Amino acid sequence: MPEIGEVARVVQLINKHAAGRIISDIITHDDTIVFKDTTAAAFKSALEGRTIREAKQWGKYFWITMDQSPHPLMHFGMTGWIHVKSNPAGHYSAETNAPTEWPPKFTKFILNLDNSDSLAFVDARRLARIRLISSPTGNLRPLPPLSENGPDPYLEPPTLEQVTTMVKKRKVPVKALLLDQSVMAGIGNWVADEILFQARLYPEVYTNVMNEDQIKRLQEKVVEVVKIAVETDAETEKFPENWLMKHRWGKGKKDKNWLPTGEKVEFLKVGGRTTAYVPSLQKKDEGAKVEDGEEAEEEEKPKRRARGKATKVEKIPKEEQEEEVSKGDFEHEVKPKRRGRPKKVKEESEEPEEELKEDEDDEPAPKKRKATSALKKTASRVGKKAKAIEAKVAKKEGTPKSEDDLGRRRSTRRK
Repeated sequence: MPEIGEVARVVQLINKHAAGRIISDIITHDDTIVFKDTTAAAFKSALEGRTIREAKQWGKYFWITMDQSPHPLMHFGMTGWIHVKSNPAGHYSAETNAPTEWPPKFTKFILNLDNSDSLAFVDARRLARIRLISSPTGNLRPLPPLSENGPDPYLEPPTLEQVTTMVKKRKVPVKALLLDQSVMAGIGNWVADEILFQARLYPEVYTNVMNEDQIKRLQEKVVEVVKIAVETDAETEKFPENWLMKHRWGKGKKDKNWLPTGEKVEFLKVGGRTTAYVPSLQKKDEGAKVEDGEEAEEEEKPKRRARGKATKVEKIPKEEQEEEVSKGDFEHEVKPKRRGRPKKVKEESEEPEEELKEDEDDEPAPKKRKATSALKKTASRVGKKAKAIEAKVAKKEGTPKSEDDLGRRRSTRRK
């Protein structure tokens, strides 16, 4: 994707080959996706016969100020570019992508100038955007979508204080922070990787745990890397030899992705973007990841109870469930009406009541009533069953006779 350095090259090309020229003719190819909030026909009608003053840039956006409003504002997306007919080597990857014929493929519009030169806007993947913005002064920065972007780190280099504020306000991986255009405009994937490599920062270090030294290194390298990228027109051969950009393009090849000093270049995904880094220099353990801390905090929090579920009454231990039906030491089993194992008779002992009162103090009021009601019902059932057992036992063994009756029988037998 064309980033801040590549867009700077296009701005230089337009100013070199088209500034002060009149657009004699415009050829457009209708595309309802690429032409945003306008049409190819409206674009042609608004700009044909007009004079180009200069091209300007803010981050990844650039626009051409005309002699009167409106002004074309453009964004390259992933594969957009502007080719100059008289300068085919102007592409940022001229060795493989420079057009061999004119007009080039995937053209959206061609501006034919009064000096027989031409500018062609191309985009193969249709992710670029072309707009017409009305402004009497030609300054589009205060207007959307530029007003939604953060500062341009080349035109407005961020101070240490500003970067500290950017970092501490968010809780994201530092690579994701650099890619956020609302934070700083113009930094894309390879520029972000270069900044982090030069600053020796692990791409997934979370911003809210970065220390002062890490923030200072980040601020210094943002200014330094962006400045070099723009002032070299993003031409790789002009980059310093110690830049990662010169050694990151051999992913998957055994003999590639090694720095001249012997360090291995590895790759990982951060925010869905492929990220090149050097593990031996960008150490993972320098600054704890905030997500680890968050997981620890979550483990300590009790699980919330689902709504609408009835409160469970704690089971009474078996020893406490057993009861004496009478004052004797014998114990009876009651056959349950439903199928299943026979249940031993339970009694309402004093100990469970005390335990229930303690539980009631800890639970909310509605749950207390449910627990008490459940226990009363259980006690009532146990009492009824106990009485039934006593009746059965009494009936089976018979009621003992009085002492007088027994005495009469004994006396009768002696006679």
